[in-house]
Amino acid sequence: MSASSRPSPAGKRAATTASAMALMIAIAAPLPSARAQQSPENPPAAWRVECTGDGKTLDCRAVQQVFHRETRQLLVSVAVRPAADGKSGAMLMTLPLGLNLTEPVLVKVDNGTPERQAIQTCTNVGCFVAMTVSDKLIAAMRTGGELKITVQDANKKLIDLTLPLLGFGLAFDKAK
Repeated sequence: MSASSRPSPAGKRAATTASAMALMIAIAAPLPSARAQQSPENPPAAWRVECTGDGKTLDCRAVQQVFHRETRQLLVSVAVRPAADGKSGAMLMTLPLGLNLTEPVLVKVDNGTPERQAIQTCTNVGCFVAMTVSDKLIAAMRTGGELKITVQDANKKLIDLTLPLLGFGLAFDKAK
């Protein structure tokens, strides 16, 4: 093999990155929705409360996650932290890699009007969307059945991720 036919370290990294992105797309893209991962013998989990603290104060949030059934790979994670007023809040979504970063993420409850949010950044953990959650959206999440998140993969194919809202109101109230 001649020196010119060996891949450079940068070429190997690019190939590895491309392979990893293709794997993420292959895992996420065939799923018409994250709801497809739930079955009667594996019902959706309710929202839970997670807290961190420094020994003096607690910082709590309501959390819901959906994993791929076979691989246990995280498909989407949503954390909602209440604001001081207790009515509005802040939401952080963690989404898989391999998404189209130029297109907005659509977030809605049931068949409501979707909110458009930009993906802020991606790391080796996934892509992140942070947004302020209005009191109107919190109220819809308290009474709604599903939080629907729509993203696009690198080929602009729509991917719908659906999270049950079972227990959201209780978890949000406990996170205050």
